[in-house]
Order: sequence, then structure tokens, then C-alpha cells
Amino acid sequence: MTRAIYRSLICLHPPAFRLRFEDELLWIYDESTDTSGAALVYDAAISLLRQWLMRSGMWKWLLGGIGAVVYLLIGFGSFLFNWPIRSP
Repeated sequence: MTRAIYRSLICLHPPAFRLRFEDELLWIYDESTDTSGAALVYDAAISLLRQWLMRSGMWKWLLGGIGAVVYLLIGFGSFLFNWPIRSP
């Protein structure tokens, strides 16, 4: 069951990465002493996110969005967080 999940996560990686490392990753999974394979599935999921984020250039959009939010919070922070507090 977990080998099928692991293999599907590998299939979702970018083609260049998959062609280069797929056989090696499956061999590592087969040789693993961990019977559940949960650690390798977790590692494959993190690798999938990292490969698509870094290789596709999406990290630039993500970093730009974070920068914009920080900039807006600095610029409008006093307006957003200093609401008058009314006593009952």
C-alpha cells in the first residue's frame, strides 16, 4: 500500500527529476528496513513540493507575496491593529 503511494508521489515529480532518480528512489524504498515506509513517503512528499516550487520558479511568486503582505502590514499596521477598545 505505501509503496503505491510512494511510487505515485515519485510520478508527480518533474519529468527531468523523475527520469534521473526514479529507479534509485524505488530501490531505496525496497531496501529500506522501515516496514511501514512512512518516513520515505513523508520525504517524497517534501521532495515533491521542493522540486515543483524551486524548479518552476514559483518560489519567486511566493517570496513576492510574502514581501507584499509584510509591506502592507508595515504600512497599514497601525490602522489595522489600533482599533479603539470600548469599555463596557
